[in-house]
Amino acid sequence: MSLVIATRAEIIKNRRGAAFWMCLIGSAFIPFIYFLIYNLKPERNYDRMAANAWRVHFQEGWQGFSIILLPMFVILTCSLIVQVEYKNNTWKQVFASPLSTGNIFFSKYTGILAMVIFLLIMFNVFLLLAGVLTDVFHPKFSFLETEVGWGNLIRRTVKSFISLLAIVSIQYWLSLRFRNFIVPIAIGLAMLVASMTLMSWEHIDKVPYAFAFLSYAKTSTVSGRFLENHEIYSLLCFVLFTVLGFLDLRFRKERG
Repeated sequence: MSLVIATRAEIIKNRRGAAFWMCLIGSAFIPFIYFLIYNLKPERNYDRMAANAWRVHFQEGWQGFSIILLPMFVILTCSLIVQVEYKNNTWKQVFASPLSTGNIFFSKYTGILAMVIFLLIMFNVFLLLAGVLTDVFHPKFSFLETEVGWGNLIRRTVKSFISLLAIVSIQYWLSLRFRNFIVPIAIGLAMLVASMTLMSWEHIDKVPYAFAFLSYAKTSTVSGRFLENHEIYSLLCFVLFTVLGFLDLRFRKERG
């Protein structure tokens, strides 16, 4: 029960914070760009979207989102949520509360995961809005006459979430470990850039910061598997770094 109360307090604390607004505005960025592309030069897009407007729209939107923006937002979200305690110098107050270390660790962790889910859901909502509003202004796109393909959209979203778990666990640990806001972000962004340069490497499916784009690529091809190798690795990394992060916080001499 204490964990539920602590988690609820974390969500309330961050629901109007910097991480919330970054996820909300960030999730609208790619859909807004495509809305402009469709509406400023509609005649250039009619032919390529004639077969299945939603399929093309989702595929291109998720591609732009998954390559770098999605993992980047996750890196920033982990740091922003943890940084609230460092910025307000309230870690000592948090640890002086009757909550156990486990409740403190996992309540904040759950708050981060909830924010990632919010980011993914709002991205899909804005993608749908971009298509519907485009059809209102230019009915020739036929978004409203084409089946959305909910199954594939949900599958893509779930797989993307699974692929992000490794990054979440690593960045959460780093954000707890370093008081300086820049350090975990710099490490995360450096790893993200490195993973992009290694995309042709045969072992790229073992690099956590490339998992989001790999999930996009695998979902865009025909496959009978639900979990690909990199998504299984993501789950294993999630468990490993969650345990390491908790033990580090639990036995650290100086906390906050």
